[in-house]
Amino acid sequence: MTVVSPVLADALVEKLDSSSISWIEGTYRLEHLAGAFLVVAATDDQLLNAEIVESATERGALVCDASSVERSQVIFGALHRNESNVTIAVFTDGRDPAEARRTRDHIAGLLDPDCRLEDEAGPS
Repeated sequence: MTVVSPVLADALVEKLDSSSISWIEGTYRLEHLAGAFLVVAATDDQLLNAEIVESATERGALVCDASSVERSQVIFGALHRNESNVTIAVFTDGRDPAEARRTRDHIAGLLDPDCRLEDEAGPS
């Protein structure tokens, strides 16, 4: 996974050390889409997200626009897998990822009161 951003959240900085992600420090440029299979536009600028989605779609990539479910071909849910091989998946049709996480955490807590949750996401 490659993240394009001027700064990284602490949780992503930790993943740099494990080579889970690569980071392009800076702002989005069209060439960042080269060879992309899945593009997630998650800026705080809806117009920029729309531009990214349009450009990625023209290049044949699947897209998720964090600011518009209507422009998304892929949405992400909140997943939890426990040691008993039970998987919980909660989706809000891309409308409220925070509510999906809260609901997932509540259900996981009922099944596994002592569990420590790790955020997992997967496309639908």
